[in-house]
Amino acid sequence: MAEISPEKVTEILDGFGEAMSRLMVDQLQKHLSELDLTLPQVQVLRILHREGTVPTGKLAQCLRISAPATTQLTDRLLRKGLIERRASEDDRRAVLVALSAEGQGLIDKFRERRNAIFGAALSQLSEAEQAQVVSSLQKVIRVLTEFEAKN
Repeated sequence: MAEISPEKVTEILDGFGEAMSRLMVDQLQKHLSELDLTLPQVQVLRILHREGTVPTGKLAQCLRISAPATTQLTDRLLRKGLIERRASEDDRRAVLVALSAEGQGLIDKFRERRNAIFGAALSQLSEAEQAQVVSSLQKVIRVLTEFEAKN
């Protein structure tokens, strides 16, 4: 198979990034403003959805922010009823956070909205093309995940 030129890679990534940004990020920002949430708050919800119950120290590490900033962020989400916070049974100094039922519901709504947008866009392709796109995206996710783990 012929190697793709750096120029073509740039063109593809720029086009894909712009299209995804317009389609997904703009929709996400609109949804966030409707819900009075910030992007960092949504990042916390995504991490908790993926990881389950986590210590605030790990959350700070994932977000690459300080412990005090994490506390402020989780305080806001706690007041909105989107997360729960409790002391660790193993280490009383550690604070654990997890999604509340309301927070899980919000994540589910985000995912439904994202899936509907992506599904509507893909519906413009034939079934064979849709299968090819999904298969290709699965491969891209796999190699990106492997690359991230190595670096």
